[in-house]
Amino acid sequence: MAEIQQFRISFDGAFYKIVEDEDAAILLFEGIPISAACIEHGSHKDPHECPHTEKLLKKIFS
Repeated sequence: MAEIQQFRISFDGAFYKIVEDEDAAILLFEGIPISAACIEHGSHKDPHECPHTEKLLKKIFS
């Protein structure tokens, strides 16, 4: 059975959006990920450098 992909938008401004799930949070600027954080590693400058943030990115853009 397919896993239900859950995430929530915790902030939705004019240009910025913060999207998070149980493991990570990603800051989007006009739909482009510019920063991220996860529960295991903390802050990330590059959202693509962590498996937790990669998993959230796949949820958002799939």
